[in-house]
Amino acid sequence: MEVMTAWMVATSSAVADAATGVRLHDEVWSVGSSILLAALVGALALSLGKKSKAASFGSDAASNNVTDQSAFDDLIDEDFVTMGMPAEPHLEGGFQPPTRLIHSNSHDAFAFDNENCSGLFLVLHRPTYDSQLNNSSSYLYGDYFEGKKRLWELRFRVQFKRRVPQSDLFFGVELEEYVPVNAATKRVMDLSVAGMRQVVGDRLYHTLGDQDPVESERPAIMMPLWAFDQFIETPEGETPPDLSDPNLPEYGHKRVGQIREYKRLMDSLDLRPGPTFTFCFWGVSRFCDVIGWQATGIPIFTPLDLNLYCGKPPLHLVLYTLQGAEDKRHLQSKKTYYFRCGFWSSLKRPSKEVVRKFAGRSLELLKRARRTRIGQPAAATELSIFGLNVFQCCTDRESAPFQCPTSS
Repeated sequence: MEVMTAWMVATSSAVADAATGVRLHDEVWSVGSSILLAALVGALALSLGKKSKAASFGSDAASNNVTDQSAFDDLIDEDFVTMGMPAEPHLEGGFQPPTRLIHSNSHDAFAFDNENCSGLFLVLHRPTYDSQLNNSSSYLYGDYFEGKKRLWELRFRVQFKRRVPQSDLFFGVELEEYVPVNAATKRVMDLSVAGMRQVVGDRLYHTLGDQDPVESERPAIMMPLWAFDQFIETPEGETPPDLSDPNLPEYGHKRVGQIREYKRLMDSLDLRPGPTFTFCFWGVSRFCDVIGWQATGIPIFTPLDLNLYCGKPPLHLVLYTLQGAEDKRHLQSKKTYYFRCGFWSSLKRPSKEVVRKFAGRSLELLKRARRTRIGQPAAATELSIFGLNVFQCCTDRESAPFQCPTSS
């Protein structure tokens, strides 16, 4: 434990020295380094003592005896390709409520819909698993990444179904399980979070979670809306920019170089039904290779397996509001989710039970494909669950987001 504590302190100094050496913009560095340190220290604290590893998938071929109960007792790489995932390494995940599996570097954004908002989500990620390909820019979105240090970028397009009180809105990452930490680790973590709070303000919220017998709190690090690096407001009746548009960075407002004005603009946003809001986030991406599932970009100390920080995949990217000011904890009973996405690397997939939780209609596509392989006809009732020609739609565009109508 003393070694880990010393490592975290040394890492903080090393990152600061590295930033001075490369002369990053003061505002970008102050936000990026603070978020990085809080995330690394907080996540490491969350995972200390947690030695579980993500369950591996079986390598045996699927059984020919397919039933509703046993159809997905095993999942192999070919099954994920059947469900529309790329063959090459990628970031992978799914929404809650589930629609289908999603992946990085898709041609089109993935749709999500819930009782509070609807929208599209697109993840861009460098092919960090192949240095030659990464340097060549000969991949989808390669031209966009050329000349940039970021490893990934998250793009959201949101239409709210009710007015959202921005003062209660938080964006960040949460885990599902509480993990206890010792006093020494917590002291180091508190120092890093205090430094981050000087940049983001009092609205930053970091918690290790707890084990309250009545209602426990999930581990999380949450930030105000202006932690996003770019935003675009498109008035009602006008067409918002496509999330895959190479000119997207030219629209709206960016945080870099105008952090005070940017914060003022963000705080003045009226998040209401009608307009379309587009948000982009990449600020700390250079320090986290999600496909490689490792922390990176810190001399001497990285790369390091992200499972050292989060225990095991998935991580949950969330956007929610809170109700009730009496108890400051971010309890589940107080949260109203506007966006939830569990994600992992295809190189570090979680257990098949976790995948099923997010897969949604992707499992129906896999079930149909397996029955076809063994010569069993697909049930007519399955074809009508999500509308006519639902599986043909997926078959024609295996590598693209699901475009058929979604169920309510």
